[in-house]
Amino acid sequence: MDYRKTWKEILTFLERDLSQAVIGTFFAGTELASLEAGEAKVFCPNRLSLEHLKQRYAGKLAEAIRAVSGQDCTLSFEIRPVITPNIQELGPIFKAGVPNNGLVSSYTFESFVIGLSNQLATSVAQAVVEQPGNLHNPFFLYSGVGLGKTHLLHAIGNAVQQRFPDARVVYASAERFTTEFIRGVQSQQAAAGFRGKFRGADVLLIDDVQFLAKKEGSQEELFNTFNELFLAGKQIVFASDRHPTEIKDVQQRLISRFAGGMVTDIQEPDLDLRLQILRQKAGVRGAWVEEEVLLTIAQQLEGSIRQLEGTLNQLLTIATAQKVDPSPELARAVLKSAPVSRRFVSAPDVIRTVCQCFGISREQLCSKSRSREIVRPRQVAAYLLRQMGGASLNQIGTLLGGKDHTTILHGLEKVEKDLSQNNFLRNQVESIRGEILGKNRT
Repeated sequence: MDYRKTWKEILTFLERDLSQAVIGTFFAGTELASLEAGEAKVFCPNRLSLEHLKQRYAGKLAEAIRAVSGQDCTLSFEIRPVITPNIQELGPIFKAGVPNNGLVSSYTFESFVIGLSNQLATSVAQAVVEQPGNLHNPFFLYSGVGLGKTHLLHAIGNAVQQRFPDARVVYASAERFTTEFIRGVQSQQAAAGFRGKFRGADVLLIDDVQFLAKKEGSQEELFNTFNELFLAGKQIVFASDRHPTEIKDVQQRLISRFAGGMVTDIQEPDLDLRLQILRQKAGVRGAWVEEEVLLTIAQQLEGSIRQLEGTLNQLLTIATAQKVDPSPELARAVLKSAPVSRRFVSAPDVIRTVCQCFGISREQLCSKSRSREIVRPRQVAAYLLRQMGGASLNQIGTLLGGKDHTTILHGLEKVEKDLSQNNFLRNQVESIRGEILGKNRT
């Protein structure tokens, strides 16, 4: 068995679910040492990589090995330091290397497919490049998993680096920020290096800031870093899987910093954008794929762009191995193993859309008013937060102004009963749902 080739295929499979930050941080420099007799041994370049793979990603890794090799196996990990980790060993999405600033050079504005769902976010990101530190500072970008926020962060960094070659650009996930902060606590030399790196940045890009939850020391350090950079006129960009006000267990003063500039989200891609993305990704791989095949994938996978790309990669890998052209039948077979797409719907989007459709303000919606003009929109908002966002009764109560969960439950029961009897209300709710999902965009 060609272990190097097999490991590439395994990492390609993992790209369906894991972010670039995770792949680039914890899988760089790893190797598949052996795969036989029901056991897979993985070499890791250091203790940090080994512990994270063993404790956090062993399940996904075993699943990927099973999908690629067709056999179940137990995992073992061993440290084998490498002098120069070869980033080329990552899957096809991450073929470009990661320089010292943490940026992936292939993640640029040119390789980012733009549509209605990400147009505003892209425009803001490009404006940041034009005037770093002066316009949209800080810039906070949020979206569901796999919709392109990490790509945009790298695109900002790469564009700034190209436009201003002497600029000090630093990209790091919140997890990497925390890891380096902990190392800094352990020695003065490491602390000096840590602060020199992050507080010396001209452009600081921090990804997945929701992972700072409950990490008080890291939050304190990021707060101080933010203040120093902001006062010096440096550009700061954050990304998260939720709106700043939805991030739990993070200091309110830090949340206020997140929300103090431009806050923009990326919505799920519509069918046209999903098709554009698949065409572009196939082109990058130098593969010609019939439109019917791309449409088959795009129609079923409505959520994560990463999942779209991963499914296309899997299809092309299987087609190459079987020496056949990608076909709709083969695509459907691959799609059977794909996890069901889960739409990302943020609570602020639901509340904002409900308020717009009923012509009331958020303050009115979340007030103590019991007038019908306010109660009905509040019940509809609770219903959509429950059905589309999967929020709990307590979460809905908090979002709608601190209402008791029994009040929310009563409202849900009332609106569900009315929906079964009132065609006007049913059409109204479906119209709001379509607005939230972007289905009515042309």
